[in-house]
Amino acid sequence: MLNKIKQLLSLENRITQNIAGILTILLLVVALNGFWDLLSRFGWVSPVAKDIKTITVNADGKITVTPDTAKISISVVTDGKTADEVQKRNTESMNKVIDYVKGLGVEAKDIKTTYYNLYPRYDYVNGRQEAAGFSVSQSAEIKVRDLKKVGEIVTGTVARGANQVQGVDFFVDDPEKFKAEARKMAFDKAKVKAKEMAKLTGVRLGRVATFSESYNGQPPIFYEKAYGIASGMGGGGGMPDVQAGSQEVTVSVSVVFEIH
Repeated sequence: MLNKIKQLLSLENRITQNIAGILTILLLVVALNGFWDLLSRFGWVSPVAKDIKTITVNADGKITVTPDTAKISISVVTDGKTADEVQKRNTESMNKVIDYVKGLGVEAKDIKTTYYNLYPRYDYVNGRQEAAGFSVSQSAEIKVRDLKKVGEIVTGTVARGANQVQGVDFFVDDPEKFKAEARKMAFDKAKVKAKEMAKLTGVRLGRVATFSESYNGQPPIFYEKAYGIASGMGGGGGMPDVQAGSQEVTVSVSVVFEIH
């Protein structure tokens, strides 16, 4: 009888040990799984693949803005007999243009030389090429922050020697604040749309799994009208009435939501 009791106690101990061992293994599995998930969040290991159901929602945020800056592109082209002569005259004309622009409040940092080229000119006489002198073409880009002065600057630069005006671009100098507003609008729309889709399909919306965005800013408004010059040469005419118009800043988002 005593032996049977000892056998039963021994069996009970083994069962208890086995159960404890199984529980220990389960606890280790749970702990390792949690530790692995933690490491995967920091990108140190690949996450464990899970069967996660998702829906993808696309939405746009669009803001209409008024340009606050203009860019005027002008050139001074000078012809002459010698290289020294044309360079000197061209430099004098461009300096007059730049001094005039600065006098209207445009800062030096907003005036940039974009092109300078000195090249020989030739004439063809009786089928033969003969040297005719030299030409210098110098171009500058002027950023104007006071749009009320755009027409005045165009007319004034021509009067002081700029014989080519390539055009005027209107744009938003710092579009980031408008992009942020458009982005918020897009994400708000995506959330509303996702909730409606979840309600219609009878699922429960979960957290955001991933998302992406793209930016579509309209190109600058370009005006190439008659600024009192014909084909970039000559002068005359009154001050041009140039309007900035409006532009659209659009942010498109694609948001992936988990569903349950």
